[in-house]
Amino acid sequence: MHYIIVAIFAGSLLSAFGYRRYSKAVFAGLVLTLLGIIGYLFQWLPDILQGERVVSTISWIPSLGIHFSFLLDGLSLFFALLITVFGLLILSYSHRYMAKSAERPAFIGYLLFFMGAMVGLVLSANLISLFLFWELTSFSSFLLIGFHHHNEAARRAARQSLLVTAGGGLALMAGFILLSIGTGGGYDIVQLLAQPKAMIDSPYLHAAILLIAIGAFTKSAQFPFHFWLPNAMAAPTPVSAFLHSATMVKAGVYLIFRLHPLFEGVLLWEYLLGITGAVTMTWGAFKAFRQDDIKRILAYTTISALGIFFMMTGVGGQEAINAVMVYVLAHALYKGALFLAAGNIDQQTGTRNISDLSDLARKMPYTAGAVILSTASMAGVIPFLGFVGKESLYHALYHHSQDMALLYLGLLFLAGAFFTAVTLEIILHAFLKKGTLRADPIKEAPFLMVLAPLLLAVLGLLTGLMPGLTVEPLLKWAAASLYPADPPTMQLKLWHGFNLVLLLSALTLVAGVVLYLWRKGIQRLRQPYWLKADYLYNQCLSATESLARFSTDTLQNGLLRNYIAIILLTFSVLLVFPLVEGRAAYAIPSDFLLRDLQIYEVVVLIFVTFAVIFLFKTRSRLVVTATFGIIGYSIALAYTVFSAPDVAITQFLAETLTLILLIIILHRLPSYTLKKPIARIKYLTVSLLFGAAMAVTAFVMLHQSKDSDLERFFLENSVSQGKGQNAVNVILVDFRALDTLGEITVLMITMIGIIGLLTLKPFSPKR
Repeated sequence: MHYIIVAIFAGSLLSAFGYRRYSKAVFAGLVLTLLGIIGYLFQWLPDILQGERVVSTISWIPSLGIHFSFLLDGLSLFFALLITVFGLLILSYSHRYMAKSAERPAFIGYLLFFMGAMVGLVLSANLISLFLFWELTSFSSFLLIGFHHHNEAARRAARQSLLVTAGGGLALMAGFILLSIGTGGGYDIVQLLAQPKAMIDSPYLHAAILLIAIGAFTKSAQFPFHFWLPNAMAAPTPVSAFLHSATMVKAGVYLIFRLHPLFEGVLLWEYLLGITGAVTMTWGAFKAFRQDDIKRILAYTTISALGIFFMMTGVGGQEAINAVMVYVLAHALYKGALFLAAGNIDQQTGTRNISDLSDLARKMPYTAGAVILSTASMAGVIPFLGFVGKESLYHALYHHSQDMALLYLGLLFLAGAFFTAVTLEIILHAFLKKGTLRADPIKEAPFLMVLAPLLLAVLGLLTGLMPGLTVEPLLKWAAASLYPADPPTMQLKLWHGFNLVLLLSALTLVAGVVLYLWRKGIQRLRQPYWLKADYLYNQCLSATESLARFSTDTLQNGLLRNYIAIILLTFSVLLVFPLVEGRAAYAIPSDFLLRDLQIYEVVVLIFVTFAVIFLFKTRSRLVVTATFGIIGYSIALAYTVFSAPDVAITQFLAETLTLILLIIILHRLPSYTLKKPIARIKYLTVSLLFGAAMAVTAFVMLHQSKDSDLERFFLENSVSQGKGQNAVNVILVDFRALDTLGEITVLMITMIGIIGLLTLKPFSPKR
């Protein structure tokens, strides 16, 4: 399976570099490649319909359990076919749509890169490889949404989508790590799904659910992260069609489908997905009815449909999952057709605003046919697949035992009514209303741009007429990936007789007509600007920038002593807390400070103490440097009297070299600036804290057991293997030779840099 992903990425490179000169040949090659990939996927259909699963693995990081593993079962095959079939249609559409653009090669390359990332995501059988493709979809969608980079709105929308989805991706990665730790099963999805009880009993269960849900919410534009999707309409229309019907926003849906068996029965999972999805569904449908731009209308209806997917997954149960699978396909068919038709309208008329459009049914009959068929499916009119999906949703919620099911049913009814009202708005105003759009004659879009939306719209009708023969076999095995059953339970029919569900469907259409008649009153409603998600996003962005500016001005103000103080303070806090918390065993004995002190030890202490006190009495840098030398040499003397002559020699050499360097550069340093008492107190406090931290650390280390295997190894092998009596020297030059070589190299590079700075002459431009 990895070959098909490589083939798509290779096609992306080929189109980016060869499309300009050999557009027809490259286009034909890409079409044949995608047809071959679709054929390869279809060849597995008989095995998948028998309940088989295919796993392919390429070793990546075996020690961490990370591999490029790919899984083909009912769910992944359904989504992979959705992506590749829609990708082929949108590629054909884009070839003609971008014909006059000089940037067509880059656009086709980005589009195929996006497709490859999505195919890799839905086929991944390892959480880490899934996350890799997840992030690639964010990156590629950033390139596509911001494709018209000369437009500020496109650049802003691209940045916004990347910030939201990549931020959610970080949460998702943390959730995956907790999932792996909680189950102890590594990152292999097949193994994780085989032991759902392990995660249910894990202490990390709820944290993992929250983090994974955030990742899915941001990717699939769930409330309150929904605002990036309408703004992404700044992208070219083929991108919008692909993104909304089969790719980007379906990634979060696929993720919750795939992981649902792990979290089924957990209240947090059920209510988090259910309530968030219900809010998103209702709000998206309401907002769609208030828009004038066709693409923004379709964007908000997509948000609403995504909310339905999340809500039904939260409801859970075999019937709910069966219903949502049907609606995923129905939504893909009608939404892909509608976006492509919107692209035709925009390109042929120069506008997408319904208020500026009229009489398109006569001027663009084929596009009008695609829109009428697709919007009828969106409204749930019989005999379209949208009707079958809507009835399945109603039936699943009405017969479900969950407490929230009836509330969800009422909200779904309201969302369906808004969908119907939106359908009437588009059809009656843009296609049937008489009026003069503009003086220039409006023509039908070219053949390739009409073929794709018409084909998708007709498929929505044919699959609705014969759902049991056309889509049921694959959809029931896709649902069986979440709820294994032998045989899978799904029976799709267009007609179930006169029942309550049919009555609900009819009432939905009636309610939609009523909402349409009240449209002026509804559209006059105004949302406070401070409650708009886009406004809140801008405020968060501004607050983040202000915080970054404040932290930069405060912490990174160019003062070296400030940097050192922050580092020492952070180090001290991080060091002291673990050492002193609950460590009563390290209490200092009453006679510790006065025990066995010799006269030479007292002399060394006096030297160091008076030198430190003297540091705060002088402002002469030369005297400060000399005082530092006294402290350093006193410490070296202490090493000598405690039988560590090798360490003492090192200290003497280091102190001497430091003194020489400091004296050389003293005259090049700026004047003494630390004059305010408050500044001196601040740095004195940091110094005392650091000194206390190091004293506590030294004391704790002195009371630790020194009996270790490593110590014995070095003492036993210093003579036999290192040929040296001094174990410390042997460790430095033999056992840790590479480490010592690295330290010497760093010192040499530093010295060369210092010499270069000392010999640097100021640049003076020639006059």
